Amino acid sequence: MKKFFVLLTALFFLLFGFSLNLHAGAEKALIKVLVKKGIITKEEAKQIIEEVKKEQEKERLKVQEVTIKEVKKEIKEDKELKDSLIPAPLKGIKFGMLSYIDFSAGKSPLPDNEFSYSKFKLTRGYLTLKKEFLPWLHARLTYDIHRDNTGDYKGRIKYLYAEIRPNDLSFLTDMKMEIGQGHIPWLDFEEHVNPYRMQGTMPIERAGVFNSADVGVSIRGYFGGRLENAKLLTGNTHYAGRYGSWHIGVYNGAGYHEDEKNNNKVIEGRITLRPLPDIIPGLQLSYLGIYGEGNRKAINEDYPDYRVNLFMLSYEHPNLIFTGQFFKTKGNSKGNWVDANGDALRTECYALFLDYRLPITLFSQKRLHIFGRYDHFDQDENDHIASDTAYDMYMFGLAWDIYKGNKFILDFEKTDYEDNAGKKGSVPQVGNNLGDEYKVQAVLQVKF
Repeated sequence: MKKFFVLLTALFFLLFGFSLNLHAGAEKALIKVLVKKGIITKEEAKQIIEEVKKEQEKERLKVQEVTIKEVKKEIKEDKELKDSLIPAPLKGIKFGMLSYIDFSAGKSPLPDNEFSYSKFKLTRGYLTLKKEFLPWLHARLTYDIHRDNTGDYKGRIKYLYAEIRPNDLSFLTDMKMEIGQGHIPWLDFEEHVNPYRMQGTMPIERAGVFNSADVGVSIRGYFGGRLENAKLLTGNTHYAGRYGSWHIGVYNGAGYHEDEKNNNKVIEGRITLRPLPDIIPGLQLSYLGIYGEGNRKAINEDYPDYRVNLFMLSYEHPNLIFTGQFFKTKGNSKGNWVDANGDALRTECYALFLDYRLPITLFSQKRLHIFGRYDHFDQDENDHIASDTAYDMYMFGLAWDIYKGNKFILDFEKTDYEDNAGKKGSVPQVGNNLGDEYKVQAVLQVKF
């Protein structure tokens, strides 16, 4: 009984000593004395030490839990204070800006003539306002500042839509519905794979088939949720569906540059598959299909056909991006891609793009890239107007990732036109003889 009382007393002083933050050496010394005097055995000493450690761990976790609760409470109170200072109409608002500041020097294509130029220009300025009303209801407005043919800067609406975010539907996740003037299914996707929209438009837009926005209704989403660690694995957090993404919509078809001139609506859809998310997460296979009619009547008083079939293989890695695409079209969104009889022209294109992050440290990070692109586009695949109606565009450059989407590029672009080819976005012309087009370009992208 005496031994039990002494043991209990020892445990009390050990635990009391811990509560007073007693040094570990003093605790061990006390246990050694009890063992030496035969009051407790070595096995009992080990048991006491284990009990003390358990109590210490419980106390540590309790203190940690209290601290975390206090920090969370302070954060919540701080957020509530900040929210209370924001006027109600401004809550949930995000504002952003994107601009391209460009210097280009080169030669423009003119029939049997040369026209050289050297000029600074603002090729684009976007002001974007986003608002969250409810977790499932958002809105966006993007104002587009551009230069018209007279050299004057004008403003127009690029995007203006309500965004509804439905709940996941089994394998279909992260859905967003746009009602208004929103994204069409392709270009926003490709421009988040190829990061150099600042250099110029993507192959199908540069060829003159369609632009990036239109009025209508669309819905997009992911297959199977999000790809975990997408930024680490692919270098990209956009369109990061684990098994791919999709986008389908019904639009006027004219694009955001023009008014709707017919009653026809255009159906557009994209499906992108990521077949090996655990083995090759950066590999994606994409298809775009468009079915409708052009926006203007042709000489035969019919609205020309408007069809697109596009396929693209893309690979993304933090240090490397590659895309290869092939598309065939019949007509275009404007309805002006027709022959002398008013029938829509068939076109064909294949294009390659490569971007590589150089293993060179600049300001403590690898921020330098080299990139290149090649487009081959035949404006009249079936030679309804003429043969020799293609152009080949070559482009290569150097890019510097400055900070969070702010970039600087220096590039060279050259286009070889066949004898009967029209300018980019135009129909072919017999005997046009545009020759070569080239330019040296420096662009600063400013973004926040």
